[in-house]
Amino acid sequence: MKKYIILFGIIFLIITTSIVKSSTRQLEKKIFILEEEVKILEEKYDFFLLENDYLTTPERLIGLKEKIFKNKFFPINPKDIKKIDYNE
Repeated sequence: MKKYIILFGIIFLIITTSIVKSSTRQLEKKIFILEEEVKILEEKYDFFLLENDYLTTPERLIGLKEKIFKNKFFPINPKDIKKIDYNE
């Protein structure tokens, strides 16, 4: 009887260890995939942040304005701006 209890205990421990190892491997795979996705998103974020900083510098905006719009825009005096009232 004592041998059966010890044998059952050993088999139970082996099965439990196998289940725990299997679930741990699955969790490690999920964690690895999520870490890779985070790295990709961080690289995209850094790229977009750099692109935004580059495109929004005043020198770059002036260069784009001159290149694309040429003479469509012209400076005006803020005193020349008048309020239009549509409730007449």
